[in-house]
Parts: sequence; C-alpha cells; structure tokens
Amino acid sequence: MVEQVSAEYLVERPDLLRRLDHARDLPLTMIVAPAGAGKTVLLQQWAAATPGLAMAWIGIEPDDDDPMRFSRRLLAALSAVRTRIGGLMRLSALGAGGLGDPFLDHLATELASFPETVIVLDDLHHLSNRTLLADIGRLVAAIPPNVHLVIATRSDPPIAWSRLRLRNRMHELRQLDLAMTRDESAELLARITRRDIGPDAVDAIASRTEGWAAGLQLAGLTLKFQGESEEFVAELSGSDRLIAEYLTEEVLDALSDSTRTLLLRMSALDVMTAELVDHVLGRTDAQQLFEQLEHESMFLVAIDQRRTRVRFHHLFRDLLRYRLRAEDAAEERRLLVAAADFHLAHGELTPAVEYLLRSREWDRALDAIMSRGSDVFERGEMHTVIRWITAVPEHARADRLDVQLELGILVGMQGESIRAADAFRRVADDPRATNGERAIADAWISATAQWCTSPDETLRAAERLLARLELESIDTPDLMGLTTPELLRTLATGSGGRSHFLLGDLVEAEAWIEQGLATDGVAYPPYRVGLLGSLALLHAWSGRLADAELLAAEAIETAAAAALVMHPIIADAYLAQALVAHERGRPEAAARPLENGVIAAESNHRSQLSWIARYEAALAAGLEGRFEDALELTELVPHDADGAAGAGRIPASAPAPVPAPAPAVRDRLVAARMSALRRSGRAEQALHLYPADRRGLGAAPSIALEAVAASLALGQVDAAKALLADSTDRFRTEPPRGAVQRLLLRAWAAALEGSRHAALEFVDAALARAEPEGLVAPFLESDDVVLDLVADLAPVRGGLAGTVVALDGRRIPARANATLAEPLTDRELEILGHLPDHSTTAELAGMCFVSINTIKTHTAHIYRKLGVTGRSAAIAKARELGLLAPLSRADHLRA
Repeated sequence: MVEQVSAEYLVERPDLLRRLDHARDLPLTMIVAPAGAGKTVLLQQWAAATPGLAMAWIGIEPDDDDPMRFSRRLLAALSAVRTRIGGLMRLSALGAGGLGDPFLDHLATELASFPETVIVLDDLHHLSNRTLLADIGRLVAAIPPNVHLVIATRSDPPIAWSRLRLRNRMHELRQLDLAMTRDESAELLARITRRDIGPDAVDAIASRTEGWAAGLQLAGLTLKFQGESEEFVAELSGSDRLIAEYLTEEVLDALSDSTRTLLLRMSALDVMTAELVDHVLGRTDAQQLFEQLEHESMFLVAIDQRRTRVRFHHLFRDLLRYRLRAEDAAEERRLLVAAADFHLAHGELTPAVEYLLRSREWDRALDAIMSRGSDVFERGEMHTVIRWITAVPEHARADRLDVQLELGILVGMQGESIRAADAFRRVADDPRATNGERAIADAWISATAQWCTSPDETLRAAERLLARLELESIDTPDLMGLTTPELLRTLATGSGGRSHFLLGDLVEAEAWIEQGLATDGVAYPPYRVGLLGSLALLHAWSGRLADAELLAAEAIETAAAAALVMHPIIADAYLAQALVAHERGRPEAAARPLENGVIAAESNHRSQLSWIARYEAALAAGLEGRFEDALELTELVPHDADGAAGAGRIPASAPAPVPAPAPAVRDRLVAARMSALRRSGRAEQALHLYPADRRGLGAAPSIALEAVAASLALGQVDAAKALLADSTDRFRTEPPRGAVQRLLLRAWAAALEGSRHAALEFVDAALARAEPEGLVAPFLESDDVVLDLVADLAPVRGGLAGTVVALDGRRIPARANATLAEPLTDRELEILGHLPDHSTTAELAGMCFVSINTIKTHTAHIYRKLGVTGRSAAIAKARELGLLAPLSRADHLRA
C-alpha cells in the first residue's frame, strides 16, 4: 500500500518525474538521500502521474528483516498488481522464508508474464539482514526487462552495484538531485504558510536548507506561526540534524502548551488509530485531531487509503520522542504501557510486545512473548520472536528457564543447531530445572538431527527422553503449544528415526519412524507431514519406490490441507519425490520436486537435507552423462557457506552445505563419485576411494558395490567376486536397490567370464526384482555389458527391460549431433530434451531458468537446425537422428 500524504504542500517536480520515467527501461533506480529529502513524496507523485503503470509498493519496516515476512509482503504486493496470480500462489507454495536463488529464479519467470511493473522498496535502510540484502541484489540481476525495481533509502545498502553502474544499467538520484530549486522552495513555503514569502527570505531559507524538503517544511511551519523574522532566517544554519532540532523547537515553542504537550505524548506511539489515541491519551476526539494536525501540516502520514491508520513523519516523531524522554521519561513509559495494554486487550500481540520492550517492562514482555502459540512454528516466523527475546537483557531473563528453552527451540528451527543445543544443555545442566524442562531439552536436541553432522548425539537425546517418559509422568511447561508429553514423544521418536537413517541403519530408522506415526502427537499436522516425508525419503533411499511415491504424495496433500506448503518440514517429501524420479531414470521429472526440496531445506539451513539434494543432483548429472558435474557435486570439502545451493539442477559450482554430511549421506556421495569416475573411464581412481583396511569390510553397502563395479571395469573379476562374497551380509539392509545391484554385478562378472547363460539369468532376476518398483537407475548406472544383456532380453521380456533400453538411448550420442550441418548448442540440447513432456513455453522457461522470450528464441533455432517447423516435427526428427530416445512400448500405448 502506498502511504498517502496531504496534497496541500506537494510541489510538482516534473524534471524528476521525467527522469524516473526514462529509467523504466533499466533494472534499477536507486534513490539515496537523508530523512526528509522527499524520496517517498516523489515516488507518490510519480505513481499518481502514471496511473496506468502497475506498481507494487512495499514500505519497509524493521520487522521485514525477517526473511519470511519480507517474502510474504513482496508476494502480496505483486499479487495486488494483477488479477491472475496462479503463478505467484505456486511460488508461495515453494518458498519457505527468504529470497534464495531458487525462489528468485522462479519469481523472475513469473514476473516475465506481468505487464510492465515497478516494484518499489521504500525505506530500505530499515533492513540490516545482510543475507536478505544480498538476495535483493540478486533479485535485480534476475528480474526480466518488463520489471523495474526502485529502492529508496537513507544510506547505500551493502549491495555491489558496480556491474550495473559500469554497464549504465541503473539510474541514481541522490541528495543533490532531490534538493528543491529556488522556485520549488518558494512554492512549498507559500503552500505551508498560505501567503507569499518575500524573495529575500525565500533565497535565504533555500540557501541555508540547501533544498532539503523537511528543512523547508519546518521553516514554513515556523514562519506560519511566527511570521517573517530576520533573526530566524539569519540563524538558520548547521547540519541537517541541527536544522531539524532548531526548527522543531521553534515550531513547538510557537504552539500552545496544550498542543505541544499533545504532540509530545502522541509521539510515543507508532501506528496510531483513533481508538488507540483515545485510550492512551484519555480523549474522545482522536479522529478530528488527526484531521486538524494534517490540515496544519504537522507531519502526519496516512498509512491506508481510508486514513484510519496514521503516523508521524519519522524525523518529526524521533525529535518529539527525544524531547518527551528528556522532559518526562516516566510519562513516556506510562504511555507505552498504556499502548501495550490496549493492544493486548485487542489480541494484537506484536505491537504490544514492541511497546513493552520500549518501556523496559521486561517481565511483562517475556510473559507476552511466551504466550505465542504454535503459529510461530507453523508459519516459520522465528526471526521476530528471537529478536524480541534477545532484546530483553540477559540478566532480566536469566531465571526464566522456559524462555531459554523457547529461545533454543526458535534458533534451532531457524537452523542454528549449535546455538540451540547449547541453550538446551544449559537448561539440562541447571540444578533448578524440572524433569519436564529437561525432557523438553532432550526432545529438541534430538530434533536437530537434520542440521548436524553427529546424528549419534541426537539419537542419544531421543533415547533419554523416551526412557524418561516410560519411567514417570512428566509435567512440562507449555512452550508455543509444542511441549506436551504426547508431542515430545512424537518429536523424539521421529527424530530418532531420522538419526538412525543418517547413521545408515535403515531398518531401525524405519521402525522408529513407523512408531512415531503411531503416536498420539502425530495428529499435529507439521509432525505428520515431517514423518510421512521422512519415511518416504527412507523408502526411496532403499529403492522401495512405490511406497515412497504414495507416502510423499500423502505428506504433500496433508501439508496443503494444513496450509504448510511453505514450511520447511515438507522438504523430505519433495526430496523423496525427486529421488523416486531419479531411480526411475527420469531426471527431467525430478527437477521440479528437487528444486522445491532445496528451497524448503535451505530456508532454515537443514544441511543434511541439502547434502541429500546435492547427492540427487549428482545422480541426475550421472544419468545425463555430465560426469564432471557429478564429480564436482560430490566433492566433500566444505566450501564457503555463503549463498544457496541453487535450484532443481543444482549448479556444480554451488557451495557445499555446512556442516559436513552425516555418515549415511557421505557414503552415498562417495559412491556417486566412484560411479562418475568409473563411468567416465577412471575406474582405478574410483577404486582408490574404497577403504583398504580389512578389504573394506567397514565400508557402506553403496561404496562396497561401487568397488565391485570398479574392479569389474578394470577386468579384475576374481577381486570383484571376492568383494561380493565378503560383503553379502551388509547388503541385506538395502532391499530392493542393493539386491538389484548385486544381481547386476554378478551378471557382469559372469559375462566377463564367458558364462552368457548365467549372466542372462542374473539380469532376468534383477529385472524381476526391480520391476514392481520401476527401478531403472541401477541398470543405467551399471555398464554397457549389462545394458547389452538387458537389450537382449527386452524383445522377449518387455516391460522394465524395454524401459531400460529406451532410457539408455537418452544418453545423447555426440556423433548424432555432429552430423547436423549446424550442431545444437548445449542449451538447445537441454531444451530439446524437455520438448516431449508437453511442457508449455512458460513451464520450459521455469525449468531452464530463462525468460519466455529466450525459450522462444532457442526453440526457433532448434527447429531451423533440424529443418522442421514445429514441436511435434522436431521431436520426431530428433528421435530419428538419435538425439532423443525412441518411444517405449508404454509411450506407444499412451499415444
């Protein structure tokens, strides 16, 4: 909503308006000037002068430092720009708090379909979250040509604009540009005083204020009440701050005592309504008062169009508050407490807490904060509550163990697992702590499993909590409605299952998660979504794709019904969907859920899920023959933590998550790395990653299987068979994926030994084991020897064998592209690969993270190079040339 100001003292500034209009073709306009320079008024005038221009306006507030709040306000402002907001609603479902790269890429794609749109971020100086500011910088780089961003701020944000400046891709207005001319100054003074000001006085005031709008306005008010004064004009000097202080005193001194006192008392309030002012000041005429103050140009700003919510100009308010505090600090505190009482009585907790904190009513503030319910968790709005708690001096909350616990829960939800665990341990070790408080500490330590590298510690915490619940009845304090014994049991049981999973014990992990789904606390939707998603991911991890697919769908449906589609708890389900698609040999179908999973996981820094997403991206790279990308994605040396890992197709250069991966995830990453090395002709290097001690008996199943494959690739059949024989027991915990891989390795070994019949039997058994799940990836990741055996069986067997053969053909032969008179570029080959799935142009743009116009250009190039005129002809020609896989039997039936 664009804030409204009185038109009585607005001066038209056509030159500046023209400059704003001319800059609309650029990505960014920056308006940097001190308070009172007229930044907001100028933008309001521009909006009024261009009524046909779509404008999304966000007046930044300190609370917008919370990335979740900022992203919601951004989407709400954009939604108001157009009537069809389906794309933005889908984007809302993906986001989980913040403007990470995936969110921004999707936003850019959606904005490409908007009319010409201006996004205004007014008062950006209120933001101090450097990550959020960096994301805004990336937003400028990502927005399409039809969108223009305007930033108004008192100081330059810590964002690197050098590239835009060098390319003349941004327009800047600064204090000197906004300074009012002599004529504009004269007009403004005349409007405020309602009379002509002598030219000498105008010249002196314009010169001394240097065109500073607030200074001119304050000077006008002084002249209005005192008349022209040579002494006033002569003494008008000094810095902006001194001018403001001097003129404010002159204005206040010119007022009656009652009016001056009234303004000082009103300044204690932030956003004012008539009801609030009447309550706090003991009046009955606040609405008329607002109208009077606006008429007298007393710096009153309307926040809504109906002018029912108003505030003072920030500079004027701050100076009034300074005088109030200096003259009567006790009265200021009384006013703040009265305002807090008003908001509490109306159920408006946020402003109430802010007033209590300003009044230093620490105990009451903490009591109000602790009354927040589970919505903090469900809406992902932890940043604000953390700020509230930490605004209370530590000595004032040292005795509140409940506050320490809630702070630990909140920072843990936000991804600060070390800080959270430290807070919980301090409570657990405190001799004053009750058994209930210690139970909460253990339960929430266990809940940090997906954030930390040591799941054995989180598992021990879960075991302690469950043992305590079995031995005694525990009375727990109520923290956000999340700490009943029933909910703690569910939380610890599910978290224990996740810990077992990350430790590599899939059997125990499944048992614990199933047990968690049987507890009473699973009726709480976020916990149900999380447990269903975790179980889905566990099943996909072991190759039980049919169950994984159903569980992930149930988790996402439950999240949608409970309005949790923006919550990080949904990450497991999306990653499970992506892994199912990968295992079925369809990396293109995995891109969207993987992207959603990355967004959700990184919204609160679930590092272990981010590593799993990285592993899945490496699988996709391997299936598509991008082995160097797969190797870079599986590099385990942690990089700088700045920046997000990217979107569904995670860039190979994306920073690795921090901290390091947990054991099970690390093992899979190592195995994926070994696979990429082997399949790119570096089997010997792959074998070097296999532990040499005790012939690798301590290695995980996935690593052991890749060691067997590397040995076979090197022709070391006896060594491979010995490894398989030594490792039989370890594979039993990973059906059916492990079982299929073992059968394929045995087939490969038999083929190398010349026992073709046995090799075909092993492959046939592998197909039978994999077919119920549609498990394709183990075949595609094996070797040409195995794939040739599958091809031999396909005419007789059909089904999964035919699918494997068809998908094997997706590995685009370089020689096929080379036969074209003008070969397709890598980007064109990527887009060509998406054409058969019937995606719209907009969807293709979203998948490839480019604009719709760019997609149209690429497809036109594809059609020209293939000598065709449309999509269907391009697909047919590409299949004929071998650039796309031939239709499978199932595809023919669907066609």
